[in-house]
Amino acid sequence: MKGSVHKAALAGLLLASPVGAADLDQLFAGLDVCQFDFFYYDEPDRNPSHSFFSERGLKPYKERDGLYHFHVQEQLFGLPVVELVVPGTQNFHMAVFDVPATEAKPVLTARFGIDFALSVPALAGEAPSLVADPRDPGRSFVYCVERQGGY
Repeated sequence: MKGSVHKAALAGLLLASPVGAADLDQLFAGLDVCQFDFFYYDEPDRNPSHSFFSERGLKPYKERDGLYHFHVQEQLFGLPVVELVVPGTQNFHMAVFDVPATEAKPVLTARFGIDFALSVPALAGEAPSLVADPRDPGRSFVYCVERQGGY
């Protein structure tokens, strides 16, 4: 009897876990060229566009200038993420890391082979930038600005 209870509990956990659930590594796979497919907040429907949000029951805690902010406790390429900013009316994506830029940069550079510095391609929305959080030296963020001419 005890074994069947454990098996039933395990089966319930497996069914409750989203199979093939989206993770941030998948959503940010195009980070090096600032390509984010179907990763935005649908303002008319007041819903995030991607199942990543619904699978976790995430709702924005703030909207500012057409950008939606979400508190999260996730991993992105092995780095702890505490906030995501996704576009509603403009193309801007950002992940806030709970580590300083000096820790995040080698991980991101090893993954993508780029510098993540503020540059002309970054300003044109063709490459990401990684910066220290000016309000919290223990945090950093990687972001992509809107491409000239849109996506």
